[in-house]
Amino acid sequence: MGAIIMLGSLLVLIAVIVGLVLYFDPEARRAPTPEAEG
Repeated sequence: MGAIIMLGSLLVLIAVIVGLVLYFDPEARRAPTPEAEG
């Protein structure tokens, strides 16, 4: 159960960070350089 909770919280944290970045910086969706598309 602990692993499921850890994975869930990690996914939520990543989703929140990505959402905030896209919300505050719409241009972040397009990588300024081809190297950043990793």
